[in-house]
Amino acid sequence: MPSVPVTFPQHRYTVVIEPHALEHLGGSLRALTKAPRAALFVDPAVRETLAPLARASLEASGFELVEHVLPGGEASKNLDSVRALYDVLLARRLERGAPLIALGGGVSGDLAGFVAATYLRGVPFVQCPTTLLAMVDSSVGGKVGVNVPQGKNLIGAFHQPVAVIADTLALRTLPVRELRCGLAECIKHAVIRDPALFT
Repeated sequence: MPSVPVTFPQHRYTVVIEPHALEHLGGSLRALTKAPRAALFVDPAVRETLAPLARASLEASGFELVEHVLPGGEASKNLDSVRALYDVLLARRLERGAPLIALGGGVSGDLAGFVAATYLRGVPFVQCPTTLLAMVDSSVGGKVGVNVPQGKNLIGAFHQPVAVIADTLALRTLPVRELRCGLAECIKHAVIRDPALFT
């Protein structure tokens, strides 16, 4: 699969960019861990379309899943939602080596990623972004967090994923407005860093 390596002094992971990547999610993750279980946190917007692909691939690769549909929208990115997700993981006794997978847009990745950074003092985290904005921005770099009444993303951490799996077919499901938001972010990155990309 086409991939981009991301390297930090003490951590390295790969961003996979490929149509049908969700159908290979289980194999990609199995190459990184022997853990018998995994948690799949799903954005409600992709519950019926993309979640079945991810679920089938993970189960075919032998993962026993703890699956949970996240609350939707920016308003849900708060500590009450975090507490509810802790309850799900604790009730199912998810252990430290089990990866937590976020399937959805930026809000889902931020929320699930913050849970991954803090549950049992940190568990492996996999980003499966399903919007263009999440693919080009929030899924890479380990920025995770939640909002509080005083402001956005004031509670958070840097918790690098073990992998980012971007299935480009997910972009077919996006409204034009969401595609434009993602493209605007691409243009911003290009203006900052890469004249050729901007052109």
